[in-house]
Amino acid sequence: MPPSQPQFRVAVRGDGLVALAAALRLARMGHCVELVSSDRRWRRDAAHPLAAELSPVLELPSAWRDLFAKSGRSMDAELTGCGVELVEAPGQEHTMADATLNLPTERAAQLAAIRQTYGQAAAIRWRDLLDEADEVWRARRTLGLERPLTSRPRLRGLPAILRARPTLSGAAGGLPPLLAAALTDLGPTAGGTAKGSGAWLLAADLAVIRVFGRWQLLGPEGPTDLQPLLDLLDARAARLGIAVVTEPTVRPDVAIDTEAVTSWHRVLEHRTPYRAPTCTRIVEPSAGQRLEGIQERIVHTPDGPVTTWRWTHGDQLVTLSHDHTHPLPDPTRGPALSTVRAWARRPPLAWAERHRIPTMTAGAASHGGPEPWAQLLTGALAAYRTHLALTGEDVSPTNRAVGADGRISAHRRGPTGARS
Repeated sequence: MPPSQPQFRVAVRGDGLVALAAALRLARMGHCVELVSSDRRWRRDAAHPLAAELSPVLELPSAWRDLFAKSGRSMDAELTGCGVELVEAPGQEHTMADATLNLPTERAAQLAAIRQTYGQAAAIRWRDLLDEADEVWRARRTLGLERPLTSRPRLRGLPAILRARPTLSGAAGGLPPLLAAALTDLGPTAGGTAKGSGAWLLAADLAVIRVFGRWQLLGPEGPTDLQPLLDLLDARAARLGIAVVTEPTVRPDVAIDTEAVTSWHRVLEHRTPYRAPTCTRIVEPSAGQRLEGIQERIVHTPDGPVTTWRWTHGDQLVTLSHDHTHPLPDPTRGPALSTVRAWARRPPLAWAERHRIPTMTAGAASHGGPEPWAQLLTGALAAYRTHLALTGEDVSPTNRAVGADGRISAHRRGPTGARS
C-alpha cells in the first residue's frame, strides 16, 4: 500500500490456511492486522497442529509460491535458507482387494502403466477421462479460485462441462474396478462425501495432480511434512507485525471470518456436512529401514478409501493415515461436495454486518474448496476484496470486472460505504 493511503485495522479470525494467507497478504499491503486464533494450528506446538494432519505431498505448489511472493521473499529462497528443497514426490500406489496399480503423476507414464496392466482399451478410456478432467479444471478455476464468487451461482449459468454429469460415478463406466475406484473415491478424499458419491467437478483434482505435479519437502534428514513451510510463514507474520491474539484488542474497520458462522451451521443441519477422515500419525524408530521419498498408498475398501503416507526422517519412520471409513462431520469445511448443487450452496465471499463490523465470510467452506491449495487461494481472494473495499485499489491479478475508478462494479457491494 502506498504510504499516502491510510492504514486500516483488519481482524482475521481462524486457525488455518485461509486465515494465515489472508493475514499475510493484508499485512504486506500495509494494513494493521490482528490474527484472532484460539489454537494457531500452523505452529508445531499447537494443540492440533496442521502439519500432523495435512498431506505431506504438496499439490499446486504455485499457490504456496504466490503467497510467499506476495508477502515477502520467494518460497524457494526461504526454503534454501533453512536447508530444505522442493522435489518431485513418487507416484501413488492404488490397491483394492488383490489388485495393485502404481500410478505415476505424468500423463504419458500413467497411460503406459494402465496399458501394461489393463490393456489398450482401458488406457484410451483413462486418456479420455483425463481430457475431460482438464476441461473441468479450466471451468472450476474461474469459480472461486481465480475470481471470487460473491453470491451463490445459478446452476444453469455454470459451464456446461460442470453440468455434464451429476456425479463422478457417471464417468466410471468402461473402467477396470481399481481405476473406477481411483476416480469415484475422489468424493471422500477431496469432497468429504460418502463412498460412491462425489460431484463431477471433483474430477478437476485429477488435472491438478497431472498438470502441477506432486511435490515433497526434502531436508537434511530426509523428507518432511509441511511444517518447515508453516514455520517460515509464521516467522514472516511476526516480521510483518501481525499480532496473533485470542480476542481482538482494538475495534477493527473490517473483519474476515474463516470459520463457519452460526447461520451456515443452521443451514448444514438440513444437509450433509463435509465428512473429514480420521487422522492418525505414528512416529517410531526406523530400525534401519530407508524409504525413497514419501510413499503414498491408497487402499480402496467397500467402506471408503484409506490413504497412508510413510517416510523416513533421520532415524524415525513417520506414518500418517487418513481413514475415510470412519469419517467425522466437519461443518467448517462446508457441505459435502456430493453434487454440483451442493457446491453451489456453499457460502460466498460476501460481506455482512456483525456487531456493527463489516465482516466477510471466507474459509474452507467457500466455493474455492477444502483442499490446502484451494484454501490458500481463497485467502488471497479474501485479502484482495478486503483491500479493494477499504481503499478502492484493486491489486488482484484478475480485474476484468473492475471499473475505471478502480472499484468493482456497483452491483457488488462490500462494507457499508464501500463497494467490493
